[in-house]
Amino acid sequence: MSEPSPTSTMVNGRIYSLDIVQQPVRARMCGFGDKDRRPITPPPCIRLVVKDASTNKELDINDIDTSYFVLTVDLWSADAQKEVNLVRHSATSPSISAATSSAYPPPVDDTSAYASNTLQQVSMPSSYSQPPPPPPASAYQQTSSQYHQHQYSQQGQTSQPPPPPPPPPPGQQQQGYYSTPTGTPVTPTYQSQLQQNQGPLLSPSQLSAPSCDPRSQASGMFTRNLIGSLCVSAFKLTNPNNEMGVWFILQDLSVRTEGSFRLKMNFVNVGSPTTAQTLNTASAPVLASCFSDKFDVYSAKKFPGVIESTNLSKCFATQGIKIPIRKDGVRGNERRPGEGEDDE
Repeated sequence: MSEPSPTSTMVNGRIYSLDIVQQPVRARMCGFGDKDRRPITPPPCIRLVVKDASTNKELDINDIDTSYFVLTVDLWSADAQKEVNLVRHSATSPSISAATSSAYPPPVDDTSAYASNTLQQVSMPSSYSQPPPPPPASAYQQTSSQYHQHQYSQQGQTSQPPPPPPPPPPGQQQQGYYSTPTGTPVTPTYQSQLQQNQGPLLSPSQLSAPSCDPRSQASGMFTRNLIGSLCVSAFKLTNPNNEMGVWFILQDLSVRTEGSFRLKMNFVNVGSPTTAQTLNTASAPVLASCFSDKFDVYSAKKFPGVIESTNLSKCFATQGIKIPIRKDGVRGNERRPGEGEDDE
């Protein structure tokens, strides 16, 4: 597989390009919470190269106004073929966003109760020729069944249908859905249909939970897979060789899920094309872009540890950039007594 090639643009006699001097190597997945951050190590450091189109030589750093220089970053697949900024978060995953409300009532399975009560009714003698009614599934139906049997015992053989049962006591109806003659909860949408068609009682096979649960269609919600500072400003910094340059530092990037990825960087000048000191409120073109090398994100058990702080990171940290620097003498997963898991 060929490596993705960077892109550059010439604007007003200047050619802009990006050079990733410090590549990302690995990170520990941070999961779907919002508090546990696991930065990519080492922090990617990108240098902006500005050349004169006529001479193809780099311009003096003092001749470049970086006030409105911005770098944005996206998460891409390892083969650099598709953007993977979003990830589907399952509602069953343990995180703060897993506690989502559902519009569907929980399924009720009263098949076993129906079958046990049916056996009891068949063994009981009957004083009339009518077959015994199906067993009740609620206190309301138990009352109506006893009411029917009492009326038949007083009237004997009669051709008139029994009077309707008394209405259910208050509080029997649950909020949001109703109870059918078999005790199966239904949504208010189907209430009128049940009132119009009161056919024979359902069999035990029909009382079982439906094979297609509507909640299974909503298997999760989308959230960002790459989190942190996804847009950074430019800094004029010196490298360990004391050479001044225009740099973008991505020290606050975390990935929620494990896997292999790449970062795509896009450079934009959000200043006004006519007046350099004015913010451009319209759209701005991407002047340069590039992909990072492939890096791996591990689960907590497989993570081999953060990368040792590089000389470039230490150099930028001394110039005011907030880069986590590991203390000397701590390697891999080693810890001093009383220190956290990641000594940063």
